[in-house]
This record gives sequence, structure tokens and C-alpha cells, in this order.
Amino acid sequence: MSIKLYDGMRLTAHAPDIFELTRVISKRMREVFRELAVRIIARNVARVVDDAEVRERDMGGPSHHYLVYRARKLWLDEQAGLVDRITFHDPLRFSIVFGQVSDGCGTRQLAYPFSGNRAYTEALMALEANGRPLFAEYHYHYQADRPKEIREDEWKRRRDDWNHLLDADDRETDGTLGHLPGWQLPDSIEGVFDAVLRGRKDTIDLNVHCTVEDRMRRALNRAVVLYLGLDEVNGISRALTRNRRIEHAIELYLSTAHGVAIPRPALLPDTRNLGIAVSKLPPVYEPPAGAVARISELYRAGVGC
Repeated sequence: MSIKLYDGMRLTAHAPDIFELTRVISKRMREVFRELAVRIIARNVARVVDDAEVRERDMGGPSHHYLVYRARKLWLDEQAGLVDRITFHDPLRFSIVFGQVSDGCGTRQLAYPFSGNRAYTEALMALEANGRPLFAEYHYHYQADRPKEIREDEWKRRRDDWNHLLDADDRETDGTLGHLPGWQLPDSIEGVFDAVLRGRKDTIDLNVHCTVEDRMRRALNRAVVLYLGLDEVNGISRALTRNRRIEHAIELYLSTAHGVAIPRPALLPDTRNLGIAVSKLPPVYEPPAGAVARISELYRAGVGC
């Protein structure tokens, strides 16, 4: 069977029973979800504040919390335009399934997370009880080369364990892990947007989660694309390559004396004042024309790329 289970995990001897473990996972994953969701809210609020086109388009909606309303619609519109196989319309999704294998070598409890962000998997691997980890990596991929640090008998055991759980010959499972018990994150980013709109929220410092420096770099990137009239590229590889070149040109410019002195965007509004009138929003950030022209020259020249 050709399988690639890069996020496979094994429960250690320090892990509690599955019921207590699920409670621990639920608490931590919902904390991680909130951390990620706040970043998305901050980033989209910043886009409304900093982009004249976004701010001027679709001025409808409730007058209270205009920024969050517009940011929510911006995010939902983009999600609706992305294909399911890339986003599943929920980049913060998370679920985990558990399975058990028993043989002459003993009993092993395995787990496999499905997530839209690596932060969940990293948080799982960091879970501890009395300073001892609850999970150990137990990945497997059906390729010619096994990792040098894993013994051949261990690698074969991993293969057999995952094949046993997948059980491709069983029509019920159809070679997936969907038949195994598990836990799924019940929260959604849309729900967090709605909670903020209704005022059921803790205080969020938007400027911590979307810094002035981040916003300035994004504005410079967008301005260079417009200045050069770069057409939309097809293919993830080409898009990443072009974006890396632009980011490198921006980095080079910002390391110069002129770059250090470039004006920065105004701070985002405090979350307690998100209901401010549109007319009282901070001014739209316009990168200096000279800076955009110089970065465009560096991009064309491919200096250091």
C-alpha cells in the first residue's frame, strides 16, 4: 500500500486514558485555535484599514463594528472563491483519531491529527504530564529510503501498524482512518468573527497580531505588483518564486538608510473602539512612490536572488 503518514503519532506510557486525553487535547487545541483566529481577524481588519479599494468597496452592513463586519465579509468572500481541496473552507480545522494495535511486541496506541495549520501538531507534541511528553512521533511513508535514525525493524513495525489501522481490504474503511474514534474541534473562524461583532470577546490587541512592519511590507508588495503591472501567475511554484523575489527586493530596500526612514502605517484602532465611524478610520497607508520605484528596480535587476 502506498501511504504517506507524515503526522503519525504514538501515545507514550505517560499519556492518560483516552477520555482524559481527549479532555486535555480539547482544552489545548481550543487555545491554539483562538490564537490563530485572532491573527486572522487582525490581518483582515488591517487590510480594511490599509487598502483604499477594500475600504471603499461594499460600504454596507451595520454601522457598529464596521471594521470587523467588513473584515469578516472579506475573509468569507475569499474562502468562497477557493477550492475545497485546498482550504476545506476552514483553514483552522482540526481533528484527531486514535487507534490501537496489539501483537507479540505488545500494545501500541496511535494517533493521527488532521489540521489546517501546523501549530496544532506542534502543540500536540508539546503536551506533557509531569514533564513527560504525551505523544511521540510515529510517522511512516512508503518510499525507498527510510530515515537513518530509525531502525529497519522499527520502520517495518510502523508500516504494519498503520496498514492494520487503514485496513484497505475492508470495504467499510476503504483504506482510510475515518472509522476510528476521535475528537473534532467544534469552533470555526466565522464564529469568532460573529462573537466579536456581538461584543462577546476578550480584549484583543490587533497591533500585536498584525504589526506595523507586517502591514508596511504587505503594502509595499502590493504596490510593486501594481507598479510593474505584473500579471497574475498560474501555479503555486511560480507565484511563490515571484513573491520571494519581491520580498527580497523589499528586504534589500529596507536595509538602506532610505528604507529605515520610510513612513510606517498608523496603528490599528483599539478593539474597544472598533465601532468608530468610517470617516474616523486611520488614513489609508500609501507607500512612498520613490520607495516603490526603487524596490521595483531591485526586483527587475534580481539583485541577490
